[in-house]
Amino acid sequence: MDYQNITYVVDRGVAVIKLSRPEKLNAYTPDMGEEVVHAYRRGVEQSDVRALVLTGEGRGFCAGADRDFLQGKVANCGKRLGEEHFISGFAAEIASSPKLMIAAVNGVASGVGATMTLPFDLRIASDQARFDFPFVRLGVVPGFGSSYFLPRLIGAGSADDVLLNSRCLSADTAQKLGLVQQIVPAAQLLDTAIAMARSISAAPGSIVSQSKQLLRDSFGSSLVECMEREQQASREFTAYFSASSH
Repeated sequence: MDYQNITYVVDRGVAVIKLSRPEKLNAYTPDMGEEVVHAYRRGVEQSDVRALVLTGEGRGFCAGADRDFLQGKVANCGKRLGEEHFISGFAAEIASSPKLMIAAVNGVASGVGATMTLPFDLRIASDQARFDFPFVRLGVVPGFGSSYFLPRLIGAGSADDVLLNSRCLSADTAQKLGLVQQIVPAAQLLDTAIAMARSISAAPGSIVSQSKQLLRDSFGSSLVECMEREQQASREFTAYFSASSH
């Protein structure tokens, strides 16, 4: 696929997907969504890629749905904005990815721009980032699995407040709520995200994917079930290293 709305570069084991419609603050269209899905799957399938980073070019991360698209003023206006494979299926795909996923939010992330970051393992924000959840105010139901991810990330009460009051969160507020794990100056954002991705994914064997799976499986499980899975994973990890040492 020839990318028109994103760029894709592999930097020493880290695939960087960059939303690239800077003149529109990287506003989302279905064409962009298709390219993001394709690039993500490409990164997952590449054996030399151990982690993926999603960011935006220019001042914005993603300013939500492209208004010109919504008004039928851009190409492919016959496509639905909420294409099933992107808005729903792709969120589950990201959340279950065996590889480390980091969202590096460089500027405004509004609407789908905010919700598309929620399935990622980690979110790093620049000091200029904002997370805008305007759905209720606009009479739109939030998508991309936000009703699942948001309360798990920031708690049920805070999720109610953010969604029902259509909050726009500064990077500082997002970090205090637990939505963002680190804030860095804008000029350092991508380098920081890549360095973190490279550091974490350098861990031996499949420990990153196993740890991610243990955390995912913990929801709805008892303490005993979680500990049993930890013990099983530990046995598998020990067996892996024993086999590797011979």
